[in-house]
Amino acid sequence: MVRKWLGVTIVSCILVVLALSGCSSSTDNNAGNSPETAGTNEPAGNSGGNNAGSGEKVTITLLNAQDNGIRDKFLPDVIKKKFEEANPNITLEIISVPYEQFDSKMNTMVAGGTPPDVWSHWGQSGFVDYNVRDMVLDLTPYMSQFNNPNISQATLDIYKVGDKQMGIPLNVYSSMIFYNKAIFEKAGVTVENYKPGDAAWTWEKLTELAKSVSKDYGKPSAIYGFTYGMGEHLLTYSWDWGLDVFDSGYATGFVDKADLTDPKIVDSTKFFQDLIFKDKIMPTGAVLDSISKIGDPILTGKVAMSLVGSWAMGGFKETNTKFGVLPLPTGPAGTSTPFIYADPLMISSKSKNPDAAWKLVQFMTSPEMQLEMTKETGYPPADSVAYEEWFKQYSDLTDIQYLEEVNTAAIEKGKESPNHLIAGYGDITSFMLNEQQPIFNKEEDPAGVLEKMNPKFQKLLDEIKQKAGK
Repeated sequence: MVRKWLGVTIVSCILVVLALSGCSSSTDNNAGNSPETAGTNEPAGNSGGNNAGSGEKVTITLLNAQDNGIRDKFLPDVIKKKFEEANPNITLEIISVPYEQFDSKMNTMVAGGTPPDVWSHWGQSGFVDYNVRDMVLDLTPYMSQFNNPNISQATLDIYKVGDKQMGIPLNVYSSMIFYNKAIFEKAGVTVENYKPGDAAWTWEKLTELAKSVSKDYGKPSAIYGFTYGMGEHLLTYSWDWGLDVFDSGYATGFVDKADLTDPKIVDSTKFFQDLIFKDKIMPTGAVLDSISKIGDPILTGKVAMSLVGSWAMGGFKETNTKFGVLPLPTGPAGTSTPFIYADPLMISSKSKNPDAAWKLVQFMTSPEMQLEMTKETGYPPADSVAYEEWFKQYSDLTDIQYLEEVNTAAIEKGKESPNHLIAGYGDITSFMLNEQQPIFNKEEDPAGVLEKMNPKFQKLLDEIKQKAGK
């Protein structure tokens, strides 16, 4: 089967959300449904072996990756409660596991013949990997009943493979640098609101700013100036040094050639290694894990700035912490490239109750639940009307005009996270996290370590293709 993967078209499609037009999708037959009635109509297809419409009780599962308690509370307290009230013949079982265990839990459930009925991009793997493995149900037969006109057709098209609808957008996250205002105020340091793409806002400038608030490095009293929370390994560092190792794979879902000896990835890796050992503004992975056990380090005051996705705003809202934002710095290549995470809900191709699962997807993406989700969690929705409300709730915590400027630019200039677009990304991540340890834990020379890694990385890429029959 020939598949057309998502690639750079994601960015232009997501811009439709930011237009806040509320334009109607061509699949809005039930646009007026409330969360109490959304998903209660009979589906258009896929009913074999499914009793969701017969009155017989069925159970469906939703696999969730834990996220510091925000989504973990919203799913059972709001989604489960209201969905079961609206659908008394369906029981929703929510399975929550730590983020780093999401892929292994998914694989265990699939191997055992009991895959989750519904899930999203909540682990290391993503949409393309799931589709390559034929794990995702074609939702096209259900789309005549899709009930949210505020999720435009262009946004829905992000999750089309050919002419098949394989997922429904739930959230659209940008990335930016968030900082704890209290730390900078206490240090008497003023943070400038740089324009997105400003050539003066460089990684060197960020390092200087982080040094101004860092103290007691390595001690229990330490405040670390910066953490890099986007991507989990060195393959995501080099975009603004002029290299994306995954670039050749975006069209097909598979990376053909290992490229770890390129001077650009060596230079970018060295830069981030220096933030730990030379500049002393970023903790080692072990230290970050330790200080994270008491809570999000930027919320507890252990970290001043973090490059992370806009889901971080849920934590600021929950703790009523005042924060500021900054665009990503400009790199040596003269670019500033944020990550974008567009998360869809997907249904298992092996679901025993696909109609009931569709009702859940319909319910969670309805206009009312999209609005309630952003109000309860602080997460940005895929719904353009609810997206307007997303900014408003932070008016007491940050400069929302500047937040909107930085967020909009992040979407315009951003690139979808490679974990959504590359097959075998979970295996790639595990490999990288293990093999890069000498660089970030022992301060070994990046060039030498990367040279040793390269043939092993090539072998892994070849194995990923072979497993997929490519």
